[in-house]
Amino acid sequence: MNSLSLLIRRNKNNRYRYRSDVYLHDKQDLRKRVLLLLLVIGMHSIAMVFFEDLNWWQAFWLTMTSASTTGYGDISAATFWGQLSTIVLIYCMGITLLAQIASDYIELRITRKEMRIKGRMEWNAMQDHLLIINTPKYDADRYLDLLITQVANTPELADIPIQILTPDFPEGLPLKLRSLGVVHQTGDATTNGMLLSAGADKAKYIIVLCPDYQASHSDSVTFDTLHRIKTLRSSAFILAEAIDDNNRSRFREVGANAVIRPVRAYPEMLVRSLIAPGTEQVLENLFRYEGDHTIRVDIQLEGFTWADIVTKLIQHNVGTALGFENNNGDIITHPSTTEKVSARSLILLVGDKQVLPSKAQLYGYFNL
Repeated sequence: MNSLSLLIRRNKNNRYRYRSDVYLHDKQDLRKRVLLLLLVIGMHSIAMVFFEDLNWWQAFWLTMTSASTTGYGDISAATFWGQLSTIVLIYCMGITLLAQIASDYIELRITRKEMRIKGRMEWNAMQDHLLIINTPKYDADRYLDLLITQVANTPELADIPIQILTPDFPEGLPLKLRSLGVVHQTGDATTNGMLLSAGADKAKYIIVLCPDYQASHSDSVTFDTLHRIKTLRSSAFILAEAIDDNNRSRFREVGANAVIRPVRAYPEMLVRSLIAPGTEQVLENLFRYEGDHTIRVDIQLEGFTWADIVTKLIQHNVGTALGFENNNGDIITHPSTTEKVSARSLILLVGDKQVLPSKAQLYGYFNL
């Protein structure tokens, strides 16, 4: 991040912090006015008891009908001191205070709604939630839509609250995400206090996304974020994205439970790693030739159960059968173990150093 963009971000954070301070100040002013109004109501009620010889309920009733300008007329001040008290305490102070309180309350509600939409609220009551830190630089709306939809469709995560901590939506999250109940805070996780404000210490899951998979320094930002989370002693399951595979061990040393490459087209991989840790490594290997990978072996098999096929392949150290192609060209995965299959090719999971047998040897394993 260059110095100019860093300065702009700091200025934005200072401006938003100023707005938050103004909101808190206005909230305190509203409380003071409410207390002053209660004091005025109490003083006027006491005055009506002493000057108008009313009981406490009648005095309070007269005070409230006068302050609200309702004026039923069933009870009214008749003495000079009672009328003077009403003029000074109600007409000059009470009605004015009540109008100010109503105006301030409406303004605070509008400000609070705006702050919530723009990510300026602290969700202190949120806990056991999924905290997503950072958003992708490219096509963020679409990726978040896919990711949140996948989370919502996963039974183990369907009811979990979701919060996003990012500087990239200062005017509010996309409407579709908000309609799914997602909230956010506008801020940078590497800024002091932001992780605590987002409840990182109370989260059940934390996902640290790579902000820009085309920029090598993104791993440094992720490392800084993970280190800050570690200082909070969070018990959350932490998943981090790494551009450079050499940084995986460093990420794990500072608290990441799982590390995955940024795969923007398949957020399902990320979600699976939350509910079934370790699967991210298996899924990643399927997309590269190093390590375990999938191959297709053309072989015609008839009348064998799927259990027989899987067992014979494992016994001869050929690989693990994941599925097969039937005579219609359909790929079948995880068939019933007792089902007799008609296959014209097999999809196998093998290791990169595994020596594959010839087709004749394969047929020999099945005594064909």
